[in-house]
Amino acid sequence: MISVCIPTYNGAKFISSTIQSVLDQSFEDFEIVVSDDGSTDETIEIIKSFKDERITKIDCLQRVGAEKNWNNSVALASGGLIKLLCQDDIIYPPCLETEVKALTDPNNFDCSFSFHTRDLVTASGKLMWDPIRSAFPNRKYSLSDLLPQIVRSGGNPIGQPMAVTFRADSFKSAGGFKGEFAIDLDMWVSLLEVGNGLALGKVLSAFRVNSNSWGSVLSKQQFVMMYDFNTRARAKHPDIVSRLDSEKGRLKCFIRTFARRFASRWVFRS
Repeated sequence: MISVCIPTYNGAKFISSTIQSVLDQSFEDFEIVVSDDGSTDETIEIIKSFKDERITKIDCLQRVGAEKNWNNSVALASGGLIKLLCQDDIIYPPCLETEVKALTDPNNFDCSFSFHTRDLVTASGKLMWDPIRSAFPNRKYSLSDLLPQIVRSGGNPIGQPMAVTFRADSFKSAGGFKGEFAIDLDMWVSLLEVGNGLALGKVLSAFRVNSNSWGSVLSKQQFVMMYDFNTRARAKHPDIVSRLDSEKGRLKCFIRTFARRFASRWVFRS
């Protein structure tokens, strides 16, 4: 029914808890597929130590980068629904059941993906203050509903990959992951160009902040990349994104960048 795709790269520290969070789901009709980007630590050994037939594929690549690795993980999947789960993050037990139920409801067949609110946790798994947390009421959202909000936010209010589950055919129509820092946000917008987004109005996962995470490494480039996203969104959809939306987004991006850095320094010291 659903494929949980895990792209990895030197994720030995947290990959065990990430996989265990999937195996602990209340919904059991899933597979786990792993695409490893040339790890040099014990990531693959740890994954292979799990003796569960739902871990169906482990593909080892030769350092291709995030974009190709993420796309390869989805290419390995056989499910009609796809969740991309990064190696640091976790999903809570009712996550897959809630998402599958929502996306298989005939009333939601016009939705290309669902999304939910996520917690922010430290490396040790403790809940932390989230300066950029966002939540949406449970309903459908179109491109014209969400894109101005995304641009004005100066960030990614829909959420990181673990907060989203999308249809495999919608992903194909959207053309796959592209880019670097905004790789997930670009995909969510592309999916909105295919169909609606369905907010579930629940907290179903956690994003782990740690000094070795890919998001942390790219944080210094956040402002430049989000500025570029802002510019492209306005150029492509001038009828949806106003100049005021764009200006608000640039200011908010500046504020978010420093809020993220401040929060990260606090976490890494604690």
